[in-house]
Amino acid sequence: MNDDIQLLLDLQTQDAEILELESRAKRLQAKAAGLARDLEEERAAVDASRRRLADLERASRLKNLEVDELDSNTRQYQKRLDEGIISFKEMEALRAKIATEKGRMSSLEDEALAAMDAIEAARLGVSAAEARLVERTSQLERESERVGRETDEARQSIAVHQAERGRIASQTRPHLLARYENLRKEYADPVVRIAGGSCCGCNLRVSGNTVERARHASDVITCENCSRIVYVG
Repeated sequence: MNDDIQLLLDLQTQDAEILELESRAKRLQAKAAGLARDLEEERAAVDASRRRLADLERASRLKNLEVDELDSNTRQYQKRLDEGIISFKEMEALRAKIATEKGRMSSLEDEALAAMDAIEAARLGVSAAEARLVERTSQLERESERVGRETDEARQSIAVHQAERGRIASQTRPHLLARYENLRKEYADPVVRIAGGSCCGCNLRVSGNTVERARHASDVITCENCSRIVYVG
């Protein structure tokens, strides 16, 4: 194997490492974004449980206010019945109002009791959701820190390999480097071995002449099928 092929193989190795590290960095970035979304969803769930509790408490307060208002109305109606000088028709109307108000009060009181049970359950739910959020936040923050460290490490490794690639590229003859770069636009492996009379890139057989030229030539040889740079080694 001549020196030109070795340089191109070294270049290809660096490119493969850089590509893998860049893919890893992208996967880590996607994971970090996913962790951030998970944390937002956890917080949103807690906020929703808090809003539900607040709605229940507000509805309960309104029911209690309505009960108080109905009770006040009933007392006033009863006072008019007990102390006022009114017609029989007015008396019947007041009695009907009192019965209606008391019926509504009874219904509201039942609803208020049910609301108190719902509020207590909602409070327990909020407490549980807040405890889960604390635990989940700690877990996600630790995971995010780990992902961040691994992302930084990947980027640092990319920089190291890019520097090494630049060094190798500077030692490669310009016309060979240009050919390699053009092939790399199409193939992840622009430089491949000939094995068993076939190109290891496209897996098609090459001519005996190509094999001999690749084995002995001082310049680079390409596969007549896929145009990759080939060597025998």
